[in-house]
Amino acid sequence: MNASRQEQEIQQRVFADKCQRLHTRLVGTKSLLREIGEYNRSKWPVHYPLARIAQAAAANPSGGGLRRSNSMLLNSDSTLVEGMGPMPIRRAMTLEDVPSSSSSDTEAGERLLDANDLSVLKLDLRLSYHGDSDVIGSLEESSIARLFDERLLQCEAHIDKLIARVTDKSSKILVTGDLNAGKSTLVNALLRRDILPFDQQPCTMLFCEVVDASLNADVEEIHGVPDISAYNQKDPKTYTRVGLPDLEDVVMENGEQFQQLKIYTRDVRSDGASLLHNGSVDVALIDSPGLNRDSLKTTQLFARQEEIDVVVFVVNAENHFTLSGQDFLVSAGNEKAHIFIVVNRFDAIRRKDRCERMILDQIRDLSPLTYAERNELVHFVSAHEQLAAERTGTQGAESFSRMEKCLRSFALEQRFKSKLAPAQRYAMNVLGDVQYLAAENVAAATKRIQEINALLRESMPRYETLLQERTDTSRQAEAALDDGCAEVRRHTSTHLTNTTRHLQDVAEKVAYPGLLSLWTYAESVLLAMVRHLEHEVSECDRFACFTIQHAHGDLARLEDHRRALDDSEAKDVVSWNDDDDASNSGSLTASQLAPIGSISNVLDTVQLELSDFVDFDIAHNWAALTSVSTAVTLLASKSMASNALTLLRLSSTMGPHTARRLMVASAMLIGLGSVFYVVSDMDATVRRKLSTRLELMLDDEGFVQHHAERLATEASRAIRPFVWHLQHTFQRMVEAEEHRRADHLRRRHVAQDSQIYFDELRLKAHALANQVRAVGNADAANSHF
Repeated sequence: MNASRQEQEIQQRVFADKCQRLHTRLVGTKSLLREIGEYNRSKWPVHYPLARIAQAAAANPSGGGLRRSNSMLLNSDSTLVEGMGPMPIRRAMTLEDVPSSSSSDTEAGERLLDANDLSVLKLDLRLSYHGDSDVIGSLEESSIARLFDERLLQCEAHIDKLIARVTDKSSKILVTGDLNAGKSTLVNALLRRDILPFDQQPCTMLFCEVVDASLNADVEEIHGVPDISAYNQKDPKTYTRVGLPDLEDVVMENGEQFQQLKIYTRDVRSDGASLLHNGSVDVALIDSPGLNRDSLKTTQLFARQEEIDVVVFVVNAENHFTLSGQDFLVSAGNEKAHIFIVVNRFDAIRRKDRCERMILDQIRDLSPLTYAERNELVHFVSAHEQLAAERTGTQGAESFSRMEKCLRSFALEQRFKSKLAPAQRYAMNVLGDVQYLAAENVAAATKRIQEINALLRESMPRYETLLQERTDTSRQAEAALDDGCAEVRRHTSTHLTNTTRHLQDVAEKVAYPGLLSLWTYAESVLLAMVRHLEHEVSECDRFACFTIQHAHGDLARLEDHRRALDDSEAKDVVSWNDDDDASNSGSLTASQLAPIGSISNVLDTVQLELSDFVDFDIAHNWAALTSVSTAVTLLASKSMASNALTLLRLSSTMGPHTARRLMVASAMLIGLGSVFYVVSDMDATVRRKLSTRLELMLDDEGFVQHHAERLATEASRAIRPFVWHLQHTFQRMVEAEEHRRADHLRRRHVAQDSQIYFDELRLKAHALANQVRAVGNADAANSHF
């Protein structure tokens, strides 16, 4: 007896150690999922192989043999997508990566992680009724990332429940199945008491949890719990006591009053015979509503199985496995490789061998590991016969006793398989999916890096060409601007200088009306000179416009070259031909130059002066007088030479006084001739004096330099915006290309970081999976714990 107790204590210590180790691994798995979720949200949307899922759905629209109810979706643990069966996705795993809780797993050839499918992290995509697989492929990467993030959160919540289940020292046994399968009858038969109501009609409308009365101070009573999450046995406010006579009415007609019934009962049998009162583990038997009772109860049942250690699935031998039963086993099998199956009402079957064979064939497809251990996990009984035998005090059927013994062994002795192995299996499935997705994302990141490198290589020649074209075009545009301004400045300076030097030529075209209209003539000469200067300035303006137009043409050719270089960029950039600064006709005119008003302040204020009519230029007048005197002298000499003798005769006759008077008269005649000459040359004097004075005044004012700089500035003002626009356009093209390259480099950096992250994640998940697997493999001598 002491040896048995000592062995039991050793086994309990081993089991406690495995619980602690598995708890640590589950916490690590949850942290890993949380890390993936954070990375998925903030850095790299996890790549999901949707294309292959869509192809699989299109290739297998019937759902691969596992049909589902159209009125229901699996809960967060489902591995199916609505309207679709298991979707083959090739996984980068080998048989060595698959955990095994017992040698029989390997013998049966069961692989906990199907090599062609995701197990847990499959997205729950709700497709249309037509099963349009294009819906999957049309989802954006961000949408997939959000769906995947939600799936991770669901897995984290499920792992929290697994952690609570692993740390809970008690065991919960869920008795479930289809309507009218005899679940309540089976629970009563296990308790050897008629506690739960049963009938030929479905009667259980809510969950009934049966536990040993020792947990309630050895008092038998029933608690109706409105909110199971707030239930406190020591706080009567959290429940309502239900009398045993009222139990049947409450169970059958609960409505929305209670979520669950907590039934405390005694089992007077010995610890070795009783399932509830076993002396080592607190066990709860939970009777559930039928699967196909209604969608709400079915959904609750699917959610409830997350906190269950052992699932006892009751099958009506007359009906076999219904569609809802198949869905539940597929969902539960996501973590529970072994499910305890009781085929009830087997006594009503006439050809028992045929019924047994058909049901086992269904089990083999639904739960291969359960089928592999069918001798221990699958039982064909009649709970009604057992209750009848208990009432009459006769011996029950051997099949029921054997089923009860196997259930006790599975729930109490093989606790690793029944309690820890499901959590281990779920963690292994999650970590296997993480490894697969990590490998997928490493491949996706590598592919993206290669694609970006190819884009960078392809865009480099274009980028270099664009830089060179920007430099050359900017240089040519600046040259067109500088040459145009220099040409305008040079032409204006030369032309106006020549004009001011030849103003007297313009005055010669003005008719001289005579001495009496000399002042009017001088005004006309002055006006003609001013108008001629204005005309010549206008001619310089027109030349500037022509030069600007020519530069405009040169820049237009450069713009056409830029458009040819990048037609797509030209669509995004407004051409300078459309700018407000450019003419609508595409040419420039003088009206586009800034108006100048007066061409010179000197010309606005110049007035006639008396000095303009008198030429005090001694050199010029002396030359004129000399020429006149010379002419007179020559004429007089000729006359006197011919009449010299006559004069000598007259002088001797007239006397000296008369001779002198004659000589004075001659001198006066010569003076009057000179004065007449000066008066007769007055128009030339006016022209000469006015042109000279204007030229000097314009030189002092800087007339030529002013207009040369003005027109050069106007040319620069008219051409510069086009040059700037062309340069700006090229700069935008270069910046756009640089932004694209910078974006490529940023995306490549993200992909490189993700490649490293997911590669490390794969190794981390692989190491953690080995640690989870080691929990079941350690201490082989006690592996059944």
